Amino acid sequence: MTEQQSGSVPSLISFLVCDQVIDDKLSNKKSAIGIFNTILVPNLPAMIHRMAILASLTEISGRVELELRLVRDSDNTVVFSGKGSVDAPDPLATVDLLFAMQGIQIPEGGQYAFELLGRGEILGRRRFQVRVRPPTPGAAGGPPGPAQLS
Repeated sequence: MTEQQSGSVPSLISFLVCDQVIDDKLSNKKSAIGIFNTILVPNLPAMIHRMAILASLTEISGRVELELRLVRDSDNTVVFSGKGSVDAPDPLATVDLLFAMQGIQIPEGGQYAFELLGRGEILGRRRFQVRVRPPTPGAAGGPPGPAQLS
């Protein structure tokens, strides 16, 4: 393997934000359930109890250090960050990455983006909106409900 190959950046094929990913161990197929672009929350700041990311990469040469981060677009503040590494049996193989997250704190409404970085370079971004859910007409002051993904 040449020095250039070992330092090459993988290609991102797909990058989905959803409620959950089902990984069928028998068929090795992944199903993204509840893909969304907007999260409606009862109030801010808010906690997103559960969400998932499904990312597919190819052109992986050697072991690649990855970082997944959640960024607030208005000021590029990193809200969440996690690191790991991946390798592939063959540079032409496609590797599916599943990220299951719980308890993500959202400080304010607006546009956010998940960014996937490989070897320090942004491979891709997936944006979504966080908005306060409008009050339901006629609803008496009951407790706020959980975040709603749409």
